[in-house]
Amino acid sequence: MLEILGPSSGLRVLGDPYPLGGYSGVEIGVSYETISTTDFSGLGSKPTLQGETSYLQLGFAKGLYYNFDLFVNVAPMGQSEEVSSFGGGFRWGFFEAEYMPISLSLQVGANSTSFQDQVNVTTQSIDLIAGFAVEDITMYVGAGTIKAAGSFLGNKANPSRGMTDTGETIEESLSTSRFLAGLVIKYSKAFFSLEVARSYDPTYGAKIGVRF
Repeated sequence: MLEILGPSSGLRVLGDPYPLGGYSGVEIGVSYETISTTDFSGLGSKPTLQGETSYLQLGFAKGLYYNFDLFVNVAPMGQSEEVSSFGGGFRWGFFEAEYMPISLSLQVGANSTSFQDQVNVTTQSIDLIAGFAVEDITMYVGAGTIKAAGSFLGNKANPSRGMTDTGETIEESLSTSRFLAGLVIKYSKAFFSLEVARSYDPTYGAKIGVRF
């Protein structure tokens, strides 16, 4: 379960990786993210998180000094999938080609996600991202590492209602590589982005927002 929920709940790019442009740059958006949890149907005696887990996240990013961006994401509680999360990080645009629309950036992020109040996952990630812009379209690819720690909650009074057969809470962790690719379509200050990321299994995300 951690191989799927861990890397899949890490922070994404889902937008133009080019820096926001100092103190004046701001980005606001809403993303729709999916995690394939079909493989969970054969785990344990209690079905949970089967099929596809999808949830919305609100995102805010602010440009800082010298091509640094600060960003924060939150998945509000109360969604039908019972998923809530909060995370953030920094992105540094450290290279821009002089004669070609190519840029490189480094993104560092951390995130905490709760699935149905039974599995809590925290992640830390670092990714190198290359962007290529053509008029109002930006394509990007990235690679990096992600570390995930999961807490599977037990229920001693009624083990069948917990995630462990002993009723004890179990902690697990892992580290793995991550690859991602995305497409951003811009119209004036608005944008629409699509992204696929893969560690053990592919996950998908889409986002609409404004950048100014």
